[in-house]
Amino acid sequence: MKNNLKPIGLIGIGLMGNALAQRLSNCNYEVHVFDKDKLKLSKISYKNVFIKNNISEISKTCDFILICVDKTENVEKVVFNKNGIIKNATEKTIIIDLSTTLANETIKFSNQFNNLTKGYWVDAPVSGGPEKALDGSLSIMLGGNIKNINLISSLINDISKKSTHFGPVGSGQIVKMINQILVLNNYTILAEALAFSEAWGIDSKKIPNALKDGHAGSNLLTNLFPRMIENDFNPQGYTSQILKDLNMVSQLAEEKNVPIPISSLSKQLFTILANKSEQNLDGLSVVKLFDKNKKL
Repeated sequence: MKNNLKPIGLIGIGLMGNALAQRLSNCNYEVHVFDKDKLKLSKISYKNVFIKNNISEISKTCDFILICVDKTENVEKVVFNKNGIIKNATEKTIIIDLSTTLANETIKFSNQFNNLTKGYWVDAPVSGGPEKALDGSLSIMLGGNIKNINLISSLINDISKKSTHFGPVGSGQIVKMINQILVLNNYTILAEALAFSEAWGIDSKKIPNALKDGHAGSNLLTNLFPRMIENDFNPQGYTSQILKDLNMVSQLAEEKNVPIPISSLSKQLFTILANKSEQNLDGLSVVKLFDKNKKL
């Protein structure tokens, strides 16, 4: 350890991972990072951030390891592949999985990891996007043993303003699905509202301020509606990721026989976007499906 900095591992340097690396580098951590995409790694130039050649180097150096990848299957690869976390993990290792993954798979991974290494797993999916990661104001939904959560509390507090423990491993991922139901369906609702407003010749730019103190007011209306108006589709969260999450909502709802007509409609719309090669734009690009003037 150098200059009394606390070593922390971070695997996955996408939009969120990059922001977290920058945040942690400014919070008295020595950040050891890895991503299979060398181009993403080449963009990392923050102080106290060290690029590793493989994941097993991180688990050799760090007891606490953050995972921030795009799919459930990639979490499994990061942990259990030949040169994954498992190679050098010990009973002191705590995996903090910030990814959005299937809860039942998370439980399976946690049990398998503990059986093989005696190490521990906390599912800690986040909400707030890269901007809130940068200023340490993410919301985090925690699942895991309270003893392990207490051990990582300082780290969690450095990247979030609001963290809530919901129960055992997997419960954080279930709450993230609840978050996604609320947020992602609102993308569709905002797009519909904007198309309606513009069709009737209303100055849509006035809408967020006009409605913010009533029942329609929300963080999404305030922050995302203006971006829709300006056709600002620079990704804060990719359309492909949104579709992945809606597919998980659908799968988990089916397991419990929960009707989800609104999420099912949103899934159909984001499927259309993905099929039209819009998967690398922000999810706000769903507005294109409501407005003939916004070309796909």
